[in-house]
Order: sequence, then structure tokens, then C-alpha cells
Amino acid sequence: MASQIKILVTGCGGFIGKYLIQSLLQNESALVFGVDTQEKLEAIKSSRFVPDVSIDRFIPLNIDLTKQKECLVLPEVDFVYHLAAINGTSLFYKIPWDVFYNSSASTLNVIDRYKDSRQLKRLVYTSTSEVYASLVDGNPEMCPTPEVVGVGFQDLLNPRWSYGGAKLAGEIALLAAGKQFGMPFSIIRYHNVYGPDMGLDHVIPDFISRGKHGVFELYGSDNQRSFIYITDAVSATLKIAGSDAALNEIIHVGTMDMISMRFLAQKIMSLAKWSGKVIEFPAPIGSTLARCPDTTFLNRKVGFVPSISLENGLLEVLKST
Repeated sequence: MASQIKILVTGCGGFIGKYLIQSLLQNESALVFGVDTQEKLEAIKSSRFVPDVSIDRFIPLNIDLTKQKECLVLPEVDFVYHLAAINGTSLFYKIPWDVFYNSSASTLNVIDRYKDSRQLKRLVYTSTSEVYASLVDGNPEMCPTPEVVGVGFQDLLNPRWSYGGAKLAGEIALLAAGKQFGMPFSIIRYHNVYGPDMGLDHVIPDFISRGKHGVFELYGSDNQRSFIYITDAVSATLKIAGSDAALNEIIHVGTMDMISMRFLAQKIMSLAKWSGKVIEFPAPIGSTLARCPDTTFLNRKVGFVPSISLENGLLEVLKST
């Protein structure tokens, strides 16, 4: 019988977290600890993401990661996937302090808890393309963008960077802990993960939600992005966690297929068999004109290539709404 693997997932009730929990529990030797609010923990326990046959191997932990004392009770584990953060573009503008504090404080406390762990094999930190997006704005020739790109923000007064700034602080903190304490880590920068159960406040579910009622409103039509389906993003995450090549590295996760938001809207309408005029609005201030990752390291060094096309992924989202 294989020895038990202990895994901690913070933010397990979030979009990516739910799918990650589901995938981890498919390994019968995995004991998975999930950290989130009580409400989200109850929701995920009674959802399809935690099957009845796996319920005994899912241990919910209602811990406030922004409080250092509470983090001291986090269990010794082999792997930590730190996803916890307040996400959603509109929230970056509405509650920027909460966004920054939640992400940065929780990350510092999780790192502090595990920096001296002798059992830990890898702490996987989920960052974001927002840490560099401002610096490639207006430079589509910089896309696809490799991991070695410079990071930072052109307009620090824009509250949008409450999220990206906290994620960048987390990257720096983890790099520092790796250097000083020998803490094993991998930093993932996700690029537009999408799929069923994503929730609103993201371009794909927002457009579909309005489109179902015959309202075809699109923001930032000329902006260009690439998208990766949720199951591909989770598979890449797990592959990175077990990859020697990804140890103590920053890895861009996404695809190199960059499209405009106008093309995306047209594709969704075609698949849904909707007809109507798309009303275009400006993108939010600070929204990057073009963003697309160079995934050469992920593809060649880690050995992961996405398998779900944009069309098939969008069909899954449409079927689920």
C-alpha cells in the first residue's frame, strides 16, 4: 500500500481551488486539508468536487490565514498549494485594502509557518500575470512574454494593483524564504483560467450571463488575451509541483494563442447560436492592451501541453450555465 501523502490547499473553495481539490482526491493515498471560510468549506463538502467516496480524506480547516497565531496550527504536510486571495477585477477597485491585506498577510503567514518544515517537499504559490502586465502594456511585440520579464507597475495610484502588488510581494517573500531557509517552492503565474463554476466578474462568464438575456455588452474589445481551461490549468499545477525542473522557479501557465475580446465575443455568440449587435465599452483603466505568456518552459522543461481547445472549453461553460 502506498504511503499517505499529506497536502494543504488554501483557498480551496475558490474557482481553481475546487478543481484542484477534486483532482488531488483522485489519488487514494492523498489526505487533503482544505482552508477557507466556513461557508465555502460547507459548500465544497456537499458539491461534486468532493465525492462521497473521498469525503473521509478531505479535512476542512476554518482558519483565518491573515492571523499568524491561527496559522501555527496548520498541519505538517508534504505539499502546500497556496491559492488564498480575494480575486475579481471590480473588487480591486471597490475594496483595494481588503484585497491587498488578505493576499499579502496570508502569504507571509503561510510562508512563515512552513519555512523551517523538514517534511515539506514543495510550496506552490499561485501568482498572476498582473505582476508584469503594466510593463508590457502598449507593447504587443512583447507577447508571448517569458518569465524573465521585468515586473512592476506604471501607475501605482491605480487601485487595480492592490491585487497584483500583493501577489508580487508574495513572489518576493517566497524567493527570500527560499534563499534564506532553503524552502522548496514553485511560483505559478496563471494567465486567464476559465471554466464552469467560475462565478461572475470575469470576461467569459460576464458576457455569457448578459448574453443569455439578449444583452451583448463587451468591455475592452481591442484588448488581447490568451485563455486556458480550468482542468488544463490544474493539470499543469500538479505537474509543476512534482517537477524537478520547476523547483525554485517561476512558471507561466496558459497558452500562446492570443485573441481579441471582440473575437472571443463573436466565438461565444457563434457557439451559443446567438444573434445581435455587440455594444462595445472601454476597458477599465489600467487594463492591459495585450497579455499572453511564453509557455516554452512549461511545455519543454515541465512537459505539460494543454489539451482543451478554446472552442471546446467555451462549449463546456455554455453547457453549464
